[in-house]
Amino acid sequence: MTLSNETKVGLFFVLSIVLFGLMLEIGNRWKIFDRGIPYTTFLSSSTGLKQGDAVKLAGVEVGTISRISIADSHVRVDFEVKPGTHIKADSVAGIRMASMLGGQFLGLSFGSSASPDLPAGSTVKSTESAGVDAIMDSVGGLTKDAKQLILDLNRNQNEVMTKISSMLDENRAAVRESLTGLASITAKIDRGDGSLAMLLNDKALYNNANALTGSLREVSARLERGEGTMGKLLKEDELYTQSIAAVKGMNESMKNFTEIAQRINKGEGTAGKLVNDPALYDELKETMSNLKEITRKINEGQGTVGKLVNDDKLYRDALSTLKKTEKAMEGLQDTGPISVIGSVIGTLF
Repeated sequence: MTLSNETKVGLFFVLSIVLFGLMLEIGNRWKIFDRGIPYTTFLSSSTGLKQGDAVKLAGVEVGTISRISIADSHVRVDFEVKPGTHIKADSVAGIRMASMLGGQFLGLSFGSSASPDLPAGSTVKSTESAGVDAIMDSVGGLTKDAKQLILDLNRNQNEVMTKISSMLDENRAAVRESLTGLASITAKIDRGDGSLAMLLNDKALYNNANALTGSLREVSARLERGEGTMGKLLKEDELYTQSIAAVKGMNESMKNFTEIAQRINKGEGTAGKLVNDPALYDELKETMSNLKEITRKINEGQGTVGKLVNDDKLYRDALSTLKKTEKAMEGLQDTGPISVIGSVIGTLF
């Protein structure tokens, strides 16, 4: 069978595309044209990783995994990074997930800027990362715990509902009476019976409250404008100034009073001697005692003053003498001087 020229050209074109794809795949895996810097790290598990997976530094792809093998009780992962990539001595390698849907890569951390670069072929420190298996185990444990929690909640709910049902059965009559009473109360409130119902249904209370609110608004507005005595107290600074002056005056007065009290305590001045000198107190006490004794004697009629105060005879004698003297003076007006002199002499002798 002879192939036509068109068929030969088509087959050649298809074979060329296939070879070109194979070369790209082989070149991507084997890195024939790129010479990367090799490094090694050891992991406890490489679940999800495979040869050719990406190596990323802080999320940026910098190389690929070249080989995965077993070394004693660890998994050895050989990888290469692009020239110019700085792997620090304190950089850490670990398995990372590309997304929650799957896909993993070998992740590297930056390390500190002061740390030196690792030479080619060195071992990078590793950290244990939560792989898919560990995550699935954790999810399985959580699912089991959640299932047990749901079972416990259902059991507790059943117990609670059983107890509530039992309580309702035991107190059915009391609950019915309570509901009946509540219905009666709400009916009275709707009809306007009682004080509470009047408060809820009487529009006069609302009108009074509204009027009170308007009055309060007007009063506050007048206070804000400075009208009236309270408005002036709130707006004018003169009262504040006077109050400050009064307080200062009171402070000065208190200082003076304190000074006077200190002088009295020291015994200075008349008041100080009155407060602190016991001799003056003793003399005053003795004087009061003597005055009390004198008043007692006067009340008892002792002495001249006592007789003057208590004896009526002296008063009557003085009154009689005054009357005689008055009569004598009337008689003297009718006689001459010589007769007056004679009468006086006669009276005296």
